[in-house]
Amino acid sequence: MHGIYIYMNPDYSQSNWFNHTQPLPDFYWHAEKTDMNCLLQILSQVERTGYAHHIQRLMVLSNFALIVGVSPQSILGALSVGELNSPRVAPEEWFHGAFIDAYDWVMQTNVIGMGQFADGGILASKPYAASANYINKMSDYCSSCAYNPRKRTGEGACPFNFLYWDFLCRHRDQLKAQGRMSLVLSHIDRISDQDIQQIREEALRWRSDNIPEHTT
Repeated sequence: MHGIYIYMNPDYSQSNWFNHTQPLPDFYWHAEKTDMNCLLQILSQVERTGYAHHIQRLMVLSNFALIVGVSPQSILGALSVGELNSPRVAPEEWFHGAFIDAYDWVMQTNVIGMGQFADGGILASKPYAASANYINKMSDYCSSCAYNPRKRTGEGACPFNFLYWDFLCRHRDQLKAQGRMSLVLSHIDRISDQDIQQIREEALRWRSDNIPEHTT
């Protein structure tokens, strides 16, 4: 991580391979505003302690921002330690402000390279994107959540599910070049056109309802 931070071009922090532009949902700053139990529990923990385990950061917090389509720079925060007090650091910028261990060389590479795959594969060989199935298998958050981790769409479906498949559909052509994504992308062919349309509609509706200044 430190090697990439030192040896990459100075504009590495501006990488945005997917061209994601969505603002960060407000519940990243105010945990009580989400009813997704995994996000509520982890974000509440971050508010109390300024800390979360690496897997919580990568596979829940960063994962969700990735599949929503949040701007990498919005979730990363300040571009360098010297800019932390700069007036041009927007209030929605999050990782640098939320964590007690937010050294720039740690956050920049982990968020830009690993969490958001914004460098297009310089650091990681595939995006760390996952549906609710992963979270349900690896934790107990889903057992006390209002959403059903097994439902992809429809009433009670977990947003991680329709946002995950929407992410894969939106970026399928780009992701074809990533060899480790071939099997995952092939699963899209098993989904009917009608279901894909519903996935896209529910993802758009979620953004509209939860990100007032969302982009289309």
